[in-house]
Amino acid sequence: MFKKNKILHAAVAILSVALTHQSEALESRPPMQPGNTTGSPLGALPPPGVYGNIETYLSGGNIENSLGNDTGNKIAGAGIGAQMLYVPGLQILGASYGMSIIQPFNYSIFNGNNTGHGTNFSLGAYSTIIVPEILSWNLGGGNFIGEGLAIHFPNGRFVYVSTPNGYKSSPVNDTNHYWTFEPNIAYTYLHNGWNVTLNNIFDFNATDEKTHYHSGDTYYLDWTVLRRFGPIGLGVIGNYIQQFTNDTRFGNSVPDTSGPWFGNKFMHVGVGPIVTYQVGKAQLMLRYLYGIAGKNGGNQSFLDVNVNFPIL
Repeated sequence: MFKKNKILHAAVAILSVALTHQSEALESRPPMQPGNTTGSPLGALPPPGVYGNIETYLSGGNIENSLGNDTGNKIAGAGIGAQMLYVPGLQILGASYGMSIIQPFNYSIFNGNNTGHGTNFSLGAYSTIIVPEILSWNLGGGNFIGEGLAIHFPNGRFVYVSTPNGYKSSPVNDTNHYWTFEPNIAYTYLHNGWNVTLNNIFDFNATDEKTHYHSGDTYYLDWTVLRRFGPIGLGVIGNYIQQFTNDTRFGNSVPDTSGPWFGNKFMHVGVGPIVTYQVGKAQLMLRYLYGIAGKNGGNQSFLDVNVNFPIL
């Protein structure tokens, strides 16, 4: 049933709030918002059909250095995105097949007044995300394994700034100007009202050919423990992000935001509650992810509201 096996695939999520590269890892911002795939049983696809998702979020927090200390710079943002998921009823290698497309929009604020960096505002479209393949295997006994590949296009609002050392990304940008390839593999347990999901996501980034900046590759873990009681679901969600290769420019590792280290590797940890409510065939979801720790970037908290619904 749709109510039990509802999924809007994780790699196709509304993307992260803008984090200016004045004091963070990655050239502009992480391709995926922390914790964005939590709440959905990502190992399982729904029955054949066309499904929609509308998601909105608010976020805010501090930018922290490579030691995990507050730099004095603040970030906040809001976003909305629309997604469509198509499950045609095909079987590939014994797995159910699906595909998806997402278009996010983003508003963000960088407040560096405490450190002399001023304030920057940005508003615009983020990268279009196409997921050409999602596969889900039903292993029986409520156990599912899913995998997919999301492709982040280098479109959306983007401006370069000319400097004596070459071009760099403008702090008012709302997207990344390089390709990101994002495979994932997820395990889901669905039984007796339980949804226990572990979603492993990997971002492999191309080089920005104009700035010659290569944002390091990143691992995400989103986890969900959710129990349904009739139309209401209650649970806990969490997120861990760790960049595992160095940021480089012209082939050289970029210095960290503090200390003698290199690589500028981003890290984030968050945890929080989730509440869902079934209204007919639609599901409302409310999530709050509290930022516990961060390094070389934003330690943010996120309040997220979305609705999932069948279209056809």
